[in-house]
Amino acid sequence: MKTKFQAINRLALAALALTLTVSSCKKSTDGEETGGEPQNGNAFAIVGEVTNPSALYFLTAGTLGTGSVTAVGKGAEITGAARLFKKGYYYTITNGTLIKYKYENSLLSSAGQVAVTGSALYSYWLNDETLIVWNGTTSAPNNVMSYNIVNTGNMSVTKSGSLNLTGLITGDKAIYLSGCILRGSRLYIPYAVYNSEWTSHDISYLAAVDYPAMTNLTISSDTRSAYAGSFSSVIPSTALLNGDIYMLTNTGDRWAVTPNKPSAVYKIKAGENAFDSSYFFDLSAISAGNREFYGFWDLGNGKAITRLGKAELLKTFEDYFATDVFEYYLVDVVAKTKTKLDLPLSKVVHASPVLVENGKAYIAVASSTSGNFVYTYDIASGSLTKGLEIKGVDNVNYISRFN
Repeated sequence: MKTKFQAINRLALAALALTLTVSSCKKSTDGEETGGEPQNGNAFAIVGEVTNPSALYFLTAGTLGTGSVTAVGKGAEITGAARLFKKGYYYTITNGTLIKYKYENSLLSSAGQVAVTGSALYSYWLNDETLIVWNGTTSAPNNVMSYNIVNTGNMSVTKSGSLNLTGLITGDKAIYLSGCILRGSRLYIPYAVYNSEWTSHDISYLAAVDYPAMTNLTISSDTRSAYAGSFSSVIPSTALLNGDIYMLTNTGDRWAVTPNKPSAVYKIKAGENAFDSSYFFDLSAISAGNREFYGFWDLGNGKAITRLGKAELLKTFEDYFATDVFEYYLVDVVAKTKTKLDLPLSKVVHASPVLVENGKAYIAVASSTSGNFVYTYDIASGSLTKGLEIKGVDNVNYISRFN
């Protein structure tokens, strides 16, 4: 059985491999493909994976509600686990340089660059033209988390600095950033501390600073669950209601290994700097003890979509990537309930296959038996309809607005 150390190594290698190839996909297919009418457009970004030989392809679509797109002879090949798409551009970090790419005619061409210190895997959008790039990890006894704040409009670093985080004790291995959320004038930064066995502490750490000054650091902790946030910036972990932040915790067997603590939702009251001691939503308690929750996509009004890995199907490390194991649920953080969505089981843990906009949630399901389709969930009515088909890839692990 794989360990947390191997899981982290896989993510670290992905981050180091953030080089870019601007070729188009040449994956062959057996027989004639079926599906809706092909459609074009660059409104939405899609990342799909081919497993043999291993490759990732970036595609665009004009709509997610109908038709089909294919990676056969189309799409730009990319590598690495980060997904930085914004306003018609794709961003990646290679050898200490943040590079901005324009996408035209299924090719990515350089549109600017700037030197940064940090990793694309730990980079977060603060607004449409502001990206904060963190180094993301520190190896004990180092507890310093550095950052660059980048204006992606003119590709300039507007501020650099570092934060001294707490929580490391003798024998610990590292600190890992697990989120970065801007609310008003305060930046909230959850993080995990890993011990000598590459198991995260049974503690939730939360740093907060004033933004954009990046001063007035406070650090608090909570012991009701393991670390809050996500193991990757690709996967969101928060929902907002009346200014309050609701944040998912991460306790799964491959990414935290904290069997004594449940997966849960914390609350940070508007203007506060610590988790609310009067609120705790124990997701494992209403899920037969299952702790495999990944992702929190905010639908508004105290509701969110999450992915839950079926514990009985997660037998090996590779099951998190290559096996249909993930169910989708609607979570209500006020009523403290979850409701299963009528969707096929899906693959790939390191994924953000949900986009929420204009009263709808678009959910990309990568199913070995049902294919790769985007389903539209109408938030008001609760209805689900099958939409865009993504062909020529073995799974779809990311969708977002592009233009």
